[in-house]
Amino acid sequence: MNVVVVVVDALRSSDVGCLGRKDDTTPHIDALAEESMVFEKAFSVSNKTDISMSTILSGKMPREHGVKQHGTVNTESNLERIEERSPTFLPEMLQEAGYTTIGVDWMGRWHAWGYDQYGVEDGGRDIDVEADSLSGKVFDYITDTVVGLPDPLLFPIMKAYYRWSGYDDYRVDCEGLTDIAIDRIDNAKEPFFTLLHYWDVHPPYLPPDEYAKQFSYEGDDESLSKYFGTDEKGPLAAEYPPYALGDHTTVGESKEAYDGAIAWVDEQIGRLLDYLRSEGILDETMIIITGDHGHNFGEHGIFADNSGLYDTSIHVPMVVHDPRKGHQRVDGLVQHTDLVPTILDYVGIENPDDLRGNVLPELHEYVFAETVERRMEMVRTDDWKLVVPRDVAYLRDQSWYDGNGEAELYDLNADPGETHNVAAEHPDVVTRLEGLLEKEIQTQQRIAATGGRRNTDIKDEDMDDIKSRLSALGYADEDNV
Repeated sequence: MNVVVVVVDALRSSDVGCLGRKDDTTPHIDALAEESMVFEKAFSVSNKTDISMSTILSGKMPREHGVKQHGTVNTESNLERIEERSPTFLPEMLQEAGYTTIGVDWMGRWHAWGYDQYGVEDGGRDIDVEADSLSGKVFDYITDTVVGLPDPLLFPIMKAYYRWSGYDDYRVDCEGLTDIAIDRIDNAKEPFFTLLHYWDVHPPYLPPDEYAKQFSYEGDDESLSKYFGTDEKGPLAAEYPPYALGDHTTVGESKEAYDGAIAWVDEQIGRLLDYLRSEGILDETMIIITGDHGHNFGEHGIFADNSGLYDTSIHVPMVVHDPRKGHQRVDGLVQHTDLVPTILDYVGIENPDDLRGNVLPELHEYVFAETVERRMEMVRTDDWKLVVPRDVAYLRDQSWYDGNGEAELYDLNADPGETHNVAAEHPDVVTRLEGLLEKEIQTQQRIAATGGRRNTDIKDEDMDDIKSRLSALGYADEDNV
C-alpha cells in the first residue's frame, strides 16, 4: 500500500478542470479525478508555503507544529518553537513503519525529516555542492559575500554562478522532477512514500512557449505597473521582487503563462501516473494531488501568491485517489489537516491522539487559516467567512492591505467572490464566528502546550544554505514570499 503526495505550488482550485475551469488545463488530473474523491471545498491553513507544507506533512495546525513564518524569516526563535512543539512528520511515521520514504523537493530543514532520500537533482547531480570542492568553496565565498545585497543585484549574480556551475536554477522543472521521482520509485523497496513538490506554477511562470500559447486571458487586462514599482503602493498592491515579473508586462500575460505552467505540470503528473500504471502498482497506491496555497491575479486588487485570506489565496485543489473507494464529489469543508489522518488510515497506522483532522471524506463544521505571525486570521463555514486583522500596522506596511482593522464578513452564497463586507449588517454572525475562531485558537494553544522537545538538528549552515537558495528565487524577506 504505497502513497504518493503531489503538491503543486501556488495552484488554486479555480484553475483545475475537475473543479470548474472550462479550459483544458488539467486533463490528466481530471482523468484521475474520475476514479477518486474530489473535494470542492478544500482549504490551506495559510497563504505561505513553509506553514502549509508543515501542515500537509504533520496533520497539525500552525500553532501546533510551531511553523509560523516562511523562507528566510525563519530565525532561531522560529526553530525553537518547532523544538518545543515537537511535531512528528508523516515521512517519520511511515519510515518507522517500514516504508521507503522519498522526498523530491529542495526546501530542506524540517521538511526533510524522515526521508531515506530527499532533494532534487539537475543533470544527474545532486544540487548540494560538495563543501570541499572548488565549486563548493566558490559557492561559500559568493553566498557569504553577496547574500545581503538587494534583490536586483543579488539575483543576477547568483544566477550567473548557477549557470557557471551547471545549475540553471535551484528549482528543477517539472520534467526533471518527474524523472527523479520515477527513478527513485523504480529503485525503491515497497511499500514506498513519495512527495513531489512542483514549483513551475509559482512565479515567475516560465513554461515552454508551446504551453503558454495554449491559453488566452479573457479578463480586463492591466499593466503590471499597477502592482509593482516604488511609486505604485496603492490599495491592496503587493510589491514583488524583479524575479516575479519574468518577461510579463500585463496581468493577462502572467495568467496565460501561469495556465501554461499548470498544463505543463499536469502533463508530467500524467507521465507519473502512466509509470505507476505500467508497473502495475497504481491500484495499490494512494495518490493525493493538492496545492499549498493559491494566487491572486488582480482579484481584490492583489497580484500576489501570498497575500490576503480570500479564497483565491487559500482555496486549493484536493484530489484523493484511494484504490479502495470509487469516485465521489464532496461538497463540504475539508482542510490540509485531513491528509495525514487519511493516509495513516489507508496504510493501517493508528492516528496519534493529538491530530484533529478527519479521515476523508468526513467533513468539518468550519476551516481555519492565518497569515504569518498570526497577523490575520480567518474562519470559514459553508455559508460565511470571517477575516480578522490582528496587526494592522504590519499589514498596511506590506502594501496590500488598505483596511481599518475591522473584521470582514462575507456572505459566500450571495457573494462568492468576497467583494462586499457585510459585517455591519450581520453582527450576530460576526459574534458566532468570532466564537468559533477563539475556540479554534485555544484548541491549538492547548495542543501546542502538550508537545515534547526534540532535537531539531538544524544548524546555522543549514539556514545559510536555504537563505541563499530562497534569495536566489526572490525570497529575500517576508514581504515577497
